[in-house]
Amino acid sequence: MNNQSPVELFYKLIEDKRKAELLAIKEHKTIKRRGRPRKNKLYFTQDTENAIIAYNNEESDFLRNKVFNEYIHHPLFKMTESLIHRYKFYHFDGPTQDIQYEVIAFILEKLPKYTQDKGKAFSYFSIVAKNYLIQNNYKHYNRKKSKAP
Repeated sequence: MNNQSPVELFYKLIEDKRKAELLAIKEHKTIKRRGRPRKNKLYFTQDTENAIIAYNNEESDFLRNKVFNEYIHHPLFKMTESLIHRYKFYHFDGPTQDIQYEVIAFILEKLPKYTQDKGKAFSYFSIVAKNYLIQNNYKHYNRKKSKAP
């Protein structure tokens, strides 16, 4: 019988994946790759999606906070930053970073509603965040228009 929590299983999966990567690097030391190396790393990976699933299945608040802080917060922060700048949601009152934390708080409310049958976590949460930003941007824009001379 398996008595480990979902977050503990997630951490074991991550550790096994890292060991496999290190073993592959040791075995293939002289692999030459064509083209230039990748400059930027992907911020929302399969590990992030697995962390979200483990977060939703976990009952312990301590383990939920740990996995959120280590694997979920940064990708969500980066995703909200990209959405704000890509779609030019600039009609908010405060600085962009405050808006990002507001969107992350909204996504955190919607996090338990995500299941794997709804598709990829990135797609689901980017649509949720985008809809939230559209509504609030529209509301703040209309407020600015009504106060303008």
